Amino acid sequence: MKTIIIPVFQGVVALNILRTDVLKGLRQGKNVRIVLLMPNQLRIDYYRSFFPESDDLKYATFPALRERLAGTFFSYLKVYLLRTETMDLKRRYSYYESRNAFRYVVSLLVNRILARPLVRKFARYFDARLGIDDAVKQLFDEFNPAVVFSVHLFGDDEAAILRAAKRLGVPSIGFINSWDKLTSRSIIRILPDYLIVPNKIVKTEAVCFHDIPPEKIFISGAPQFDIYRKLKPTSREDFLKQAGLPITARFFVFCPMGKTFSDSDWQFMLLIDSFLKRKLLPDDLFVLVRFPPNDRVRLGDSSKMDRFVFMIPGVRFSKTRGVDWDMNEADIQSLFDSIYWSELVVCPPSTISIDASILDKPVINLGFDFVPEKSYRSILRFYGATHYRNIMGFGGISLAKDARDLLRLINHYLMNPQDNAEGRSKIVESQVERSDGKAGERIADYILDILAEKDYKMGHDK
Repeated sequence: MKTIIIPVFQGVVALNILRTDVLKGLRQGKNVRIVLLMPNQLRIDYYRSFFPESDDLKYATFPALRERLAGTFFSYLKVYLLRTETMDLKRRYSYYESRNAFRYVVSLLVNRILARPLVRKFARYFDARLGIDDAVKQLFDEFNPAVVFSVHLFGDDEAAILRAAKRLGVPSIGFINSWDKLTSRSIIRILPDYLIVPNKIVKTEAVCFHDIPPEKIFISGAPQFDIYRKLKPTSREDFLKQAGLPITARFFVFCPMGKTFSDSDWQFMLLIDSFLKRKLLPDDLFVLVRFPPNDRVRLGDSSKMDRFVFMIPGVRFSKTRGVDWDMNEADIQSLFDSIYWSELVVCPPSTISIDASILDKPVINLGFDFVPEKSYRSILRFYGATHYRNIMGFGGISLAKDARDLLRLINHYLMNPQDNAEGRSKIVESQVERSDGKAGERIADYILDILAEKDYKMGHDK
């Protein structure tokens, strides 16, 4: 059987690959075996309960590697080789936090000197020639992969796997699993042979910032958004019962940022609660608070917030924010239902703005905070990020500048939900692009086509 290796080291990988038609489509390939690499046995046991092992699906433990000195150097260097508005923003807010002017100036100068195509080319040349890690070599010896499919190209462990694939002549395919990755993380250390991206914007970023030839890039659409064309909503009555909301209630969704990046989630909830208690919002209006799946939210005493319902989706494998989470089918259905049956969505800068736009729900972003604007803990810094600036100009998202403006916008959209629909449509067109619910199928077909092309070439080389 022809083996496709897929590292699954992050929750967002499972969301885009395992929980979409990508895995299903790959398993429909003839004589194909998929090997899912997991960081530990706990993850294997968890995912095996949803996707049982069989002849065409195997699991393997791949614990985090220890970088050697040279590898550590390139891991450190990769951040300085990316020059974007987002990276400058992160550097500036780091200075606001530390007040270390020397570190800020040195970091900026190093970035300006090194973040050039020629330097990246040299760095990748030498990075690709580092030794193959013993654990990676053992992996390739055991499974003899025909293709490596890397869904988190910025991780050093996946760089080690891609390095081995290059050296051993195994085709590699990368996938950009989120709209912010190419401008906010680092350069891709080891370039895959082929790259799959969700839209033209990300393709342009891959070419400009990461030096990937445009002819090697395939635009698939975003598989995580396929659900909005494939799923059917739970009945309104059943969903309201499941959520703990009155059958006659209207509600809007509030999505906190999470404690890692914000100290203001609870203050925003208290503010909205004050609107309700002062009868500044309709009496039948409730608030459904959806926690982020990859973080926790600091809450105070919510016992007297009788028109708030809290929903904590996903499974968290760690107490800290990051990669150790998963959303199963029930969580994904709940996300769909929450937005589908809501009146509008209120959130800080977040991907949920795109989810809401797909279902044509009014979106209000929080354009104020309860901490100083120059604080690293302020949500306002995210509006300057490259990926978020890409959607703010379409007119599909309203930015609440203060508490009074937030109240005004909520009441306005309750009365006029159709306002800014054209802007929301433009957001969907730019970010989802191919919004037919078939992105997962296209990704699977593309990978299988490359696999077939490899077999064809091998057959003619004999």
